Amino acid sequence: MIKKPWKGIAAIVLATSLGTPLLLCGSLNSSVASYFRDKTNDQRELLRGETITTTESSDKSAIVTLHPHQWKSKLVVTLRVRTIPILTFIGTKAELIKIKNSENSSEQIPADTDVMNRAKAVAKRLNKVSHNKQFDSKNITVSTNAKNKSYTIKLSDKELVTIDGQTILSDTTNNLAVDALQATNRLRRLMGDALPLNAIANIPSAAPEMVIVGAKKQGISPRKGMASWYGPGFHGRLTANGERYNQNGLTAAHKNLPFGTRVRVTNLNNGRSITVRINDRGPYAHGRIIDLSKGAARVIGLMGSGVAPVQIEILGRLK
Repeated sequence: MIKKPWKGIAAIVLATSLGTPLLLCGSLNSSVASYFRDKTNDQRELLRGETITTTESSDKSAIVTLHPHQWKSKLVVTLRVRTIPILTFIGTKAELIKIKNSENSSEQIPADTDVMNRAKAVAKRLNKVSHNKQFDSKNITVSTNAKNKSYTIKLSDKELVTIDGQTILSDTTNNLAVDALQATNRLRRLMGDALPLNAIANIPSAAPEMVIVGAKKQGISPRKGMASWYGPGFHGRLTANGERYNQNGLTAAHKNLPFGTRVRVTNLNNGRSITVRINDRGPYAHGRIIDLSKGAARVIGLMGSGVAPVQIEILGRLK
């Protein structure tokens, strides 16, 4: 039995692949909804607020964690691998109410909501293969399901998760095909440093432009230059747009792009890409065109070198 540690916190016990409990502590503070200012881009709102939950696991070797939180009166769960947000599972208002009601009880909260079970199943499989020394992350692939316009990410040809609107890339591009490819490449990188895929398998020939990594958008010219990253010493401080800097988030600093601009950054040394949100102006070193958060730098393999040649593409702006 788990007693609620303080008001507004829901403690949820899940079973990991190794039989050890995964403890999720999620604040369900309703004030989160007021943080989201863009009412016209529903999915984009998901990551505009800071994560308000924490995840702890009694299995210290687990690399996958689950973070339940509230979004637009729904319960959603974000799956992270090595602290990097990868997937967000979208639940329902009824599931949120169920979790909130459990805050008034001293009983252990069963993790039997559909969205929690969906997220738990994926986390369990990823944690399991992370302990398999024979596993090769190049066996993480993605293919299209033409009938229902969804995309399936697979582990060694077995379905892991379907990207279908109810499960999306955590920093969604609002394009399921691009979401699926980016999520797959992040998993390939974080689960074993495999090279990124350039396209989705068996994609219909009518829409190849939807899924090409780094595809040039009409009217927007990519720029090339050097990128660096920043984190230690700045984590928790106010950024130039007034929010708290989270070094593990997917953000970046740029000298003059409007705050909220979404930028795809591709490491030209390895082809890995990440979509970040501009929320800061510096620190800024001479000769750099962008400074990435630690989390974004990790995804595209920038941590070791500290700097790398990149291509940046402006995807749009969160208003």
